[in-house]
Amino acid sequence: MTSGARLLSDEVFQLNAFLSALEDLPATGRTRPVLRNAGYYLVAIGRRVQVPAEDSVIAALERLTGSADRSPCRPDLWLRHQEHPVQVIVELKARGFSRASSNTRQAVKLLLSAFDLAASLGEQAERRGHVIYGTVGADAESLSTTLKELADEVSAMGLPAAPTTVVGLSIDDKGVSLSSPTPSDLPDPAAVALAAPTVVLRRDGDNDLRPLYFVPWIPGIEDTQEPELHADGLRELTARVLTQAMGHVGRALVPTTLALNGTQLLSDATFRVFDRWHERNRNQFGEAAAKIVERALRKSEVEIRRYGGDRLEIDLPSTETKDQAIKGLEQADPANAKKNLEATTREHPKLFENF
Repeated sequence: MTSGARLLSDEVFQLNAFLSALEDLPATGRTRPVLRNAGYYLVAIGRRVQVPAEDSVIAALERLTGSADRSPCRPDLWLRHQEHPVQVIVELKARGFSRASSNTRQAVKLLLSAFDLAASLGEQAERRGHVIYGTVGADAESLSTTLKELADEVSAMGLPAAPTTVVGLSIDDKGVSLSSPTPSDLPDPAAVALAAPTVVLRRDGDNDLRPLYFVPWIPGIEDTQEPELHADGLRELTARVLTQAMGHVGRALVPTTLALNGTQLLSDATFRVFDRWHERNRNQFGEAAAKIVERALRKSEVEIRRYGGDRLEIDLPSTETKDQAIKGLEQADPANAKKNLEATTREHPKLFENF
């Protein structure tokens, strides 16, 4: 069983804890969608936030962070509310950070950008934003102090700063809770929902605290995530992609040519969360999912073709061929580090594959 301390600082666990609080799930299960019940819903994962181009903003960046780089930020979650006009940007961190940390550059960018999100949305009318940092509960208060200091420095330069709040994750006998050291600083609907520590994942006896993850693995954190948790996530997501492909093959009525789409497989494997993924390498993940299925069937006698990166066609002329395809998918090893999702996304593009 994975320890609570390891989970709390794991960004995949943090992401899924927030998703559990946001998705429309039955109240009778282990998860409690407290933010969804408060009116919030997920718009995007990794959506780009544009930094204003004004000279005053660039000067503030250089003075506060030592760099005038205004490349966009890609916060983990972008939330909207059914009625409240303020849109919420959520950035997750394994631990809190101080003013001296390299994380301050991103924080300053978000403070400068989220005050008005109109440019990031391609709109003219002002769109106010609120930045929430999620981290382990033990670091929430100190991180809140750091963000307030940064906001004060931005304001001292005559620039508006987006409001910020920290939400910490903690574990007790009841389960995994969200709370804020300064709940009154949250947007009004969230302030009501998190006025006190609120359980989002109920404890189930001595079972692992990890829920059925919406997203078992996210790219770009292999240097900060524990290797065991990283491998677990890759294995789980690879297995889900293979299972989804197996289901499509199993439902096919032969004879037929079955068309599969890697992006759709990932959507099904993540309970549709992948549909809201805005990472720059989204297409690469779809292609990798298609390649995983292709490789699983490569040793069988099934004829398979890949078109346009993430599109597959599987020729199923008979029940026997269909059974061979299912067997090939069943026998694939999701734990094979050379053939999982991460391995296929890192491969160099090739004009031809060796079948």
